[in-house]
Amino acid sequence: MVDGKGRPASPPTDRAIAVVELLAARRKPVSAAEVADALGLSRSTVGAILGTLADRAWVRRLPDLTYEPGPRLAAIALTCGRLAAPDGADEAIRGLSERVGCGVALGLVTPNGLTFVAVTAGEGRLPAGITTGTVLPLRAPAGAASVAFSSRERQREWLATAPPDCRAALAEVLEQIRADGVALWGIDAAAPAALDVLAEVVEHLSDNPASQDLRGRVLALLADISGRPYGAADVTADAPLPLSHLVAPVFDAAGRATWELQVGPLRAAVGRAERRHYMTELRRTADRLSQTAR
Repeated sequence: MVDGKGRPASPPTDRAIAVVELLAARRKPVSAAEVADALGLSRSTVGAILGTLADRAWVRRLPDLTYEPGPRLAAIALTCGRLAAPDGADEAIRGLSERVGCGVALGLVTPNGLTFVAVTAGEGRLPAGITTGTVLPLRAPAGAASVAFSSRERQREWLATAPPDCRAALAEVLEQIRADGVALWGIDAAAPAALDVLAEVVEHLSDNPASQDLRGRVLALLADISGRPYGAADVTADAPLPLSHLVAPVFDAAGRATWELQVGPLRAAVGRAERRHYMTELRRTADRLSQTAR
């Protein structure tokens, strides 16, 4: 059997590619049955393909037995330059890290996740477990800086990933990002130590393909305990505040908030003047990267 160009055909390869392309095109995770129905394949065939892809971390199997593109696939795309950061991003975030004295990361926000495309710890700390190529599920609060400028439908979907008692505060944060261009997140006193432990687990699992599903679950835990959003009144308060990280959007040439720029102090007490310094430097760098992208 040959294809239309006279080359030997490989139906198993074609099926695997079709599954990957379908998952990449969908805005939401899908079940094996949905993949089978969409592609006209048997469920046993799709189950076998998804099992192999999950073992290699090309796809991620979620607790509800649905699937989405996995971290290894994102890392390959990064290597190929398809998930590019704005020109000069590495230099820009290094400079920002030096000015604020803590870790800085730039993440690409897609319908399926937040993929970090440029990361530096500088002389400070970095959100635990985050390296270039790390992928977090697009679940609130991850990706807030980008989601704030997306459609109302996408915002509702994003808010629905958070616990019901957190959604009002997160909706306020989206408004704050649209108005001020930046948002701040608090952190519990015990969280930094927990983040460090989880980061060690992530590093231990990073080179073991058989543990990629577990690594993904640990990264999801990192996202879950990374902090709570501060409202406008909190941001301007005189009292020192525990501060996990700050986020700001970076826009592409089409004016879309494609990236999220993060500064990660991970400190138990940050005064008002220092918070304003973080916010000013973060916004300036985000604006500079947006201009470069245009």
